[in-house]
Amino acid sequence: MNAHTYFLIMEVEFTMMPFLLAEFTNLEEILPLYVYCVGSHEQKHLERPEGYPAHQLFLSRSGQGIFRIQGHADILLTPGSALLLPANQPHAYFPYESTENWDLGFVAFDGKAAKSLLEQMNKLVLTVLQVPNFELLWSQLESLWQLISLNGEQAYWEASKRIYGMTISLLEGQASDKKILKGVTSSGSPQPALQAAVKLIHDHYNERLLLTNVARAAGYSPQHFHRLFVSSYGMTPQQYILQLRMRRATQLLQENPSITVESVAEKLGMETSYFIRMFKRTYGLTPKKYKDQS
Repeated sequence: MNAHTYFLIMEVEFTMMPFLLAEFTNLEEILPLYVYCVGSHEQKHLERPEGYPAHQLFLSRSGQGIFRIQGHADILLTPGSALLLPANQPHAYFPYESTENWDLGFVAFDGKAAKSLLEQMNKLVLTVLQVPNFELLWSQLESLWQLISLNGEQAYWEASKRIYGMTISLLEGQASDKKILKGVTSSGSPQPALQAAVKLIHDHYNERLLLTNVARAAGYSPQHFHRLFVSSYGMTPQQYILQLRMRRATQLLQENPSITVESVAEKLGMETSYFIRMFKRTYGLTPKKYKDQS
């Protein structure tokens, strides 16, 4: 029987990478490791009492969310963190606060090699992982999504290599950083003053935002604010602001097909050439090419 490949692309409002489900026959018998689905979006409340049929790697890019896993303490994912969840594990997940935007990336994978791979990474499973090489992993996630979205069934072989590469990148980052936190609950959320500072960043990210003023508004010295921010969110405040701007850029480009690159840059409070350079560094293509492909 020939392998049949189907793609279901479900458009979700304001998504960076709409959910992409790869369904096929026979190839799962050939590939030792294969991609089941991949994507990212503003995550809402989701219940899975029976678990999910494939293993999942979640990457928390901005905002915060809670994973509620049967038999385990609640797990809080903050920006720059990850979670490796085995197949068929009952769970639910939702934003930390009902009004918060939680940008969550995910890739599900399976195959005969997946079980041994997870056994090798046993210490990373069901654990909050602070990811020092988060941007590398996120770029690999985007690259994987684009590969499958644009290349059809011919992508599965390359996708198998790339999902293996992602798991190795995750393992490499943990081996070098040694920041593995067990059973972090919602009570381990960032300090209220720091959360207020982050809210200020969200409210004014498109303005000329001086981080010294943000730090003082939260009652911190600039140096202490920087240390607390990196400790809680896994990235510097400047990196966080850039992520917010890039994410908003993709929304503007998707919502307004006629919008110019210059107009997007202006709405983000960025100089046009700098915006184009940062966008290409983040997504691997220029804003114009991104808009043409959307």
